[in-house]
Amino acid sequence: MVDLYYLTRPGRMVAVLLLTAGFVAGCATPEPGSPEAVYQGQQKKEEARVEAAKETVERLPDWYTKLPKDANSVYAAGTATSPDLQLALDKGTLNAKRTLADRINGLLSSKMKEFVSEVGQGEDTEVTTEAERVTTNLITEVNVSGYSQADAKVLAQGNKYRAYVLLRYPIGKANRILIDQVRKNRILGGKLRASKAFKELEDEIKRAREKKSP
Repeated sequence: MVDLYYLTRPGRMVAVLLLTAGFVAGCATPEPGSPEAVYQGQQKKEEARVEAAKETVERLPDWYTKLPKDANSVYAAGTATSPDLQLALDKGTLNAKRTLADRINGLLSSKMKEFVSEVGQGEDTEVTTEAERVTTNLITEVNVSGYSQADAKVLAQGNKYRAYVLLRYPIGKANRILIDQVRKNRILGGKLRASKAFKELEDEIKRAREKKSP
């Protein structure tokens, strides 16, 4: 038999009551709509978000954080989520294209600075001004339609898909954009055509075209 005196002694009684209260509280389900239920729901959502984020980082494709390096290409990666698989891929590609355009802008702007530096930026204000105009045109008219998908990866995240997309754009095409813009400008074209950097770039484009010809 249970010793009632043992259980009803002041210290023992308090311990039994605390244990009983904890057990009941642990088993009780919060009433729907109550502050406790709302808090519990938010806590579960937060735990799910943390777990999803952790999984995303663990399963990242290597090329997403460390883009491939290729002397003949520019790479850019993008990611997006959607309940629809194809839409996730489309959105990921669009994000990668935005990054690709930015990288091409940087590449072309760097080439233009190289040209201007070679012909003497401080000695010819006219060339500098025209170069700035051409660079502005390049930034607004960059065409990334020549890209190709180098890789892609799709992960399931709950009821959604996360797509990672890697795009590749041949540098030769970017260089042709630059050459075409320079040739459209009479002053800049005339000043730079004789420069060594311009000649090397034209030769590079010529070699790229010859490789594609049968």
